[in-house]
Amino acid sequence: MSEAVLQKSKRRSVVETAAALPSVASSYIRSMTGYGRATFEDGERVTAEIRAVNGRFLKLSVKVPGRYGALEDRIKTLLADNGIKRGSIDISVFFESGNGDAGSYQINETAVKNYVFQARSLAKKFKMKDGITLASLLPLPDAVKRLDHEDDIELVWARAKNAVSAALADFNAMREREGLALAADVRVQLARLGEHRAAIIAAAPEALNAAMQRFRDRIVKLLDQSNVTVPLNPDVLERETVLFADRTDISEELARLWSHFEQMEASLSGGGETGKKLDFLTQELFRETNTIGSKAQDERITHRVVEMKGLIEKIREQVQNLE
Repeated sequence: MSEAVLQKSKRRSVVETAAALPSVASSYIRSMTGYGRATFEDGERVTAEIRAVNGRFLKLSVKVPGRYGALEDRIKTLLADNGIKRGSIDISVFFESGNGDAGSYQINETAVKNYVFQARSLAKKFKMKDGITLASLLPLPDAVKRLDHEDDIELVWARAKNAVSAALADFNAMREREGLALAADVRVQLARLGEHRAAIIAAAPEALNAAMQRFRDRIVKLLDQSNVTVPLNPDVLERETVLFADRTDISEELARLWSHFEQMEASLSGGGETGKKLDFLTQELFRETNTIGSKAQDERITHRVVEMKGLIEKIREQVQNLE
């Protein structure tokens, strides 16, 4: 088989391998924090590395060698196709030949000549000793240039896609493991919130009756202090008591809390991009809990509300790490 035919067959093999890779997107709940790394080797070794931390929106940074800058958009599209939607993500792709040789290099005579001219001019101007050596010039920018021989961008992309796809699989596997751990912790906090809610429901009737009695007693006391001798109309007292009871009733807030618990569990079980929804529901948990605390005039319920706020804060910290 001729060398040309062999190379053509190899290019086709690499491209077909890349095309056959399955999508790594999944419906599992995932953390926005993760790391993945993979290497694909076929004549040239390509290594892809992905790092991510949490963020409200998608912030994507792709780093490839300058000569392969055309791959950046393809890599971004590949990440989007694989369900990367939120987080601050850095992906780097490195290329090197399989035998360890990073490529052919050549001294850039034009750049070295310019460096020598400028160095000697400065030495003369400031009356400095001219100690220029070739060794001191070679590390300077552009003094040595790489000779690139890879012109087939489709072959380059096929190799890069293999490496990036494998790194994505590793990356998403880690994010799914973390996501499951975060979801488990959120469920623990929700269960504790449910216990506090049940205790508040049990204490609410007695707390409401006690609050209404204190309200009646306060009215009577105010009338006595004002030396009012005319008997208070029972209908008026009853009406004001009912209005007071309505203002301090927490049954609606308790019902909405349960609804939020159910919605959060549905989101955790459904997987996918749930972070924003869970964050919103967490804010609703805070709102309902605050309202319960402001309405209820009972020490036992107030204590429960304080404990619930601490649990909700823990949930908020966790769900903000979810995609």
